[in-house]
Amino acid sequence: MKHSSQWGIDEIIGLSISSSIHGPLLRSIVEKYSSLETYCAYGKPQSMFMEKQRSIHEYIRELGTQHREMHKEKGIEIITFNCPLYPALLQHIDYPPPILYVKGNLNEAIGYAIVGTRNPTQYGQKVAKHYAAVFSEHDICVISGLAQGIDMIAHTSAIESHGLTYAIIASGHEMISPKSAKYISEQIIDQGGAIISEYSMNVKAKPPFFPRRNRIISGLSSSVLVVESGASGGSMITAQFAFEQNRDVYVIPGSIYSTMSEGNHILLMRQKAMLTQDPFDMLPTVKKQKAVPMILNECDSDEHAILQVLGDEQVHINEIIASTMFDMSKALAVLLALECRQLIKQLTGMHFIRLTNAYTLKS
Repeated sequence: MKHSSQWGIDEIIGLSISSSIHGPLLRSIVEKYSSLETYCAYGKPQSMFMEKQRSIHEYIRELGTQHREMHKEKGIEIITFNCPLYPALLQHIDYPPPILYVKGNLNEAIGYAIVGTRNPTQYGQKVAKHYAAVFSEHDICVISGLAQGIDMIAHTSAIESHGLTYAIIASGHEMISPKSAKYISEQIIDQGGAIISEYSMNVKAKPPFFPRRNRIISGLSSSVLVVESGASGGSMITAQFAFEQNRDVYVIPGSIYSTMSEGNHILLMRQKAMLTQDPFDMLPTVKKQKAVPMILNECDSDEHAILQVLGDEQVHINEIIASTMFDMSKALAVLLALECRQLIKQLTGMHFIRLTNAYTLKS
């Protein structure tokens, strides 16, 4: 039998923290009973509450008010599942968090998740930065988990592109670590984004919290991009959640010899993800012809030979010489010419990478 709900936000918060009622049970109580008073009178076990000096429902409501105001002093807003601000996409996943602790601003922008390993290759770093920048330029909120590696690169790129980004954390807001993550979180908020948790501010991260966090990352997102992932780990968990939540899952192709792309290829083989080689693949409403046409850099045979050896991963000078059969002086001369044209970049220890695929052999 349907009824008009009279539950207030402080009552839901108070019931959750006073009796450790969470998840589906908390939702079911609010849906079944018209008010906290009704639940306290007819639904609760009498042994759950020790307060004897006043009515039980007043005690629970006061607990909720104190909890909410304590967080408000730290700039943290508490949003319950029946609040208008609660994200609509998140309402319809399995086990949606009944309470969200939000620092910053939630908005109605479309969100895409970017996830991946904590130890990305240079290729993965470049891809994450590029996709996050393009998403930001097209008013898509970049969503990730504020972890080292791909997550942090995605957040930072969105900030540098003056876009919105959400960070979903596996701890309370006062327990964010390391210091670099706290610094990025402040930048996210300053730029209009949000830090989101399902835990109160002083809760420390625990191993089980991370996979739970990943269901929120995918749940808030219309699409999920896996940049680089091993065969197991957090990114694969996020991708599985996204698949079950009927989200679009995309993966970046990688080397068959790289363990950092093993998970990507597994998702493709199991038909749980789609391949993307360009961020516009994920933006069906944006016409690709709006992109700037590619201008090919003409190269002589020596320059072309070296560019063929180089790629997104760093290559040592000795490997370049072995592949091209150039002597050291010739190799260095050609490399210098290419670097002056900004087609390659020299890294430490005489390592080099290619900066562009837009080159061709001069006819």
